[in-house]
Amino acid sequence: MQLYPERLQQHLKEQLAPVYLVFGDEPFLVAETCDLIRQAAKQRGFDERQRYLQDKDFDWHQLLEGGQTLSLFSSQQLIELELPEIKLGRDGGKALIDFNQQQSPDQVLLLFGPRLKKEHQNAKWFKTLTAKGVFVPIYGPDKPQLPTFIKNRAEKLKLPLSHDAIQQLASFYEGNLLALQQSLEKLQLLYPQPQSPISLEQVQTAVEDNSRFDLFALRACILAQDYSAFVHCLQRLRETGTDLVLIHWLLTQTHQSMKKVRQAQRSRQNMASIWAAERIWPKDQSAFLQLVQNDTAACAHARNELLQRLELAIKQDSGEDPLTLALHLGLLFFQQGNRAIGLNTYARDEFYADSAYSHFGWNL
Repeated sequence: MQLYPERLQQHLKEQLAPVYLVFGDEPFLVAETCDLIRQAAKQRGFDERQRYLQDKDFDWHQLLEGGQTLSLFSSQQLIELELPEIKLGRDGGKALIDFNQQQSPDQVLLLFGPRLKKEHQNAKWFKTLTAKGVFVPIYGPDKPQLPTFIKNRAEKLKLPLSHDAIQQLASFYEGNLLALQQSLEKLQLLYPQPQSPISLEQVQTAVEDNSRFDLFALRACILAQDYSAFVHCLQRLRETGTDLVLIHWLLTQTHQSMKKVRQAQRSRQNMASIWAAERIWPKDQSAFLQLVQNDTAACAHARNELLQRLELAIKQDSGEDPLTLALHLGLLFFQQGNRAIGLNTYARDEFYADSAYSHFGWNL
């Protein structure tokens, strides 16, 4: 069966299933959920713990042999298997099914790893294990959910936070929940019995920006039409060492995808093939269509030129600052960029004077 994390604690108070599968896109929450299962197993006498990692040296026979060996000191085992890439192959799927068929009532199997794809959930091994086990899918909070997530975490620590303090923590720790938890615990130590909610100033004094993003968070900011989040994400990507070549690639891909979607709409092509080719998943398709609809020819032409200038700045040291170019280029995916061009608010500079689009008057 499937069980969401918020119901897991109650489930563990009532029973202990023979198999748990904990998979998700947030490693900190996956680890935290596994700890709950370990604690529940230990409370029921499962004192022996065997742990395996499916790496290049892992042999699936280890799992079967380990399951057949009981300790002299404990008759109950918790057997853990981490699947960091979920590449089981035929041997792995068969080994899990065989283990399940011979599993002792004195054994609990815990599998964990990154988020499962649909193909994994349709596999025979997954269906076999979940027939008598529990699947716990883990989803990290997205940006709109993060303030509520922080508030709930703080309440568990009896740590009252002001609205502004919560918003600041959300900005500082987006994509880095482990650092968020550590900072909440730090605030709890600094202010053990606060008489009033922790203020924005107290948070700014005690903690620092530890937000973490992957490259595709930039496109998520574009689809959400949140330019301030785009700027923050871009700055943190650079601070954490993301190569500007990759940022240029992501912005180029987004620009090209918009062009292809627009062309497909005009020629009335089957959009399903375009979505698949451009790797735009169903949850993003509505926002992407809105992005294309709000775009203008002026912005599209401007992005094309800025992409060329950014490439020259990165690869040939043209003299322009790549980060500044990336920020201005990013703006042209947003409504603010459309309005800026429409109002002719930018002033020309020496880098743009000879451009075919210099009549837009940008200072980029």
